[in-house]
Amino acid sequence: MESGGSSSLGLSKKGKKTERNRRAWTPSEEKVLIGLMKELVANGWKTENGFKPGYLLKLEAGMMKTLPGTDIRASPHITSRVTIWKRFHGSLQTMLNNNSGIGLNADTGLLDCHDNCWDLIVKVCIFP
Repeated sequence: MESGGSSSLGLSKKGKKTERNRRAWTPSEEKVLIGLMKELVANGWKTENGFKPGYLLKLEAGMMKTLPGTDIRASPHITSRVTIWKRFHGSLQTMLNNNSGIGLNADTGLLDCHDNCWDLIVKVCIFP
């Protein structure tokens, strides 16, 4: 199986060279992770305030079982991916709830807005 990871050198806060690993997730890996998270929710691992302790290890074990030979670990890979999803969800929720002229097309599942509205979003949110 092809690994999505890569390495580069970075500088720590003290100026020392450290190795920094970044992992690029494939769409199939994300799909498996989403499926495993849905399975945890269905099996009672989700509470009002989030998931129960130990859910990351369950996800890691599920990833290993579903994708043998994967290098995905609970920390930092899965925690990082979940954090990114939360950030995207928050941004999307803000755009949809602020009467910004953006809507969700129920048929396609895509965002729907006029070109001038989209240009403004790109200008303000992406390239400030």
